[in-house]
Amino acid sequence: MCIASILFFSREVSELAGKHRKEKIVHAPTKRQLSHWDKQKRQARIIKICAAVLIVAVIGVIVGGIYIEQVMPYQKTVIKVNDAAYDFDYYSNMLDAITTGVPNAQISYYTDIAAQAIAQCQLVRQKGPDVGLTVTDEEIKKEIEEDKLPDNAVGTDLASTRVLTKKYAEQVCTPKIPKTVEQAEVEAMFLDSKAIVEEQKNKLQLGENFTTMASQFSVEPNSKASGGYLGWIPRGYEEYAFSKINGAVFKDVIFTLKPGSYSDAIYDSSIEKSYGFWVLQFLEKDDARGYHGKGILLPTQAQAEDIRTQLLNGGNWDELAKQYSQATGKESGADLGWIQPGTDEKMLVRILAAQEPNKISDAMRDDTVKTSGGYWLVHVKDIQERPLPASIVQSVTQKCLGDWVEGLVKDARIENLLDEQQKNLAVQKISKTRGK
Repeated sequence: MCIASILFFSREVSELAGKHRKEKIVHAPTKRQLSHWDKQKRQARIIKICAAVLIVAVIGVIVGGIYIEQVMPYQKTVIKVNDAAYDFDYYSNMLDAITTGVPNAQISYYTDIAAQAIAQCQLVRQKGPDVGLTVTDEEIKKEIEEDKLPDNAVGTDLASTRVLTKKYAEQVCTPKIPKTVEQAEVEAMFLDSKAIVEEQKNKLQLGENFTTMASQFSVEPNSKASGGYLGWIPRGYEEYAFSKINGAVFKDVIFTLKPGSYSDAIYDSSIEKSYGFWVLQFLEKDDARGYHGKGILLPTQAQAEDIRTQLLNGGNWDELAKQYSQATGKESGADLGWIQPGTDEKMLVRILAAQEPNKISDAMRDDTVKTSGGYWLVHVKDIQERPLPASIVQSVTQKCLGDWVEGLVKDARIENLLDEQQKNLAVQKISKTRGK
């Protein structure tokens, strides 16, 4: 017992008021005390372990939440093209690359375009070798530097795709385009009726100047402004030459004409004009409701006069309106309903008010409406074998490339797994990075 007390405790000696205190003997703990202390120590260790586990769990939840919210979305596959898969991070970088210079407020307009770009780039790189196209690391590096593309996987893929498409244009598309083709130098004016076409044609054949007459009489803005001159139209490439007008309606006529000759009237329903012609019937007037009448709106005076003749001969207003009228609501027939003075239809009210009740009016012009339809008069000045203009060569090349890529997309397996939340997240990330 005394040895045990020495091992666990020390003798305490103190001197109080110059006197020695008696030595205090402390007895060794009993087995029961030792058991109790061991139990307390074990409990303390368990508490510490539990606390440590709890702390680790809390940290894990926080880190896991950050991973799920900020890391995991960027690793999620959002686009699949055949056997290739692209994650959200790649998609976000593609959206960033193709919107360089685009205001942040407009980035969202490109979210679907970025997904399409990923698919098309992958297919061009994948299928290029099938048509003998390859790209080197040096070519990719040069393209990245010249186009200032990003230094990441997206930049590398865009550079590779651009090099391959340039080679496709040079090696596949350009050889298909002829150096020279037969071309016709063309003038044209757009007129209201066949009768007017014949009248102007007769004047031209008697020596009148086409430019002067087109500037004065053409009712189509572009041909009027250019004095009717359309330039050289290449055979087989007419659609590329008619940039400002719809020349499809008379492209087949051009090369049937000899140099110096004029066409017959060629109808075109696509040309819009800022006027029309009414055939009206004033029915009744009411001080509260305004004017009530029937009406058929036609694009030309000649057609309006023809419809008027049919009505005078017993033609049905509603049937003729449904078939020929260009007025809003023609599907319900010729009845115009009640029209109040002072409304947007003030011209129509003025015309109605001037009519005798129940009498079918003459063809009345209205410059406040829009109609479409008229006739082209075409003049071929000359026909020659000429080089294709550079602008047409470029357009044909772009179509050739477009057709190739469109075919690749059509034959591919493409899955777009993007949802609106992911698109918005990508836009927000880019906007935040740009800091504007």
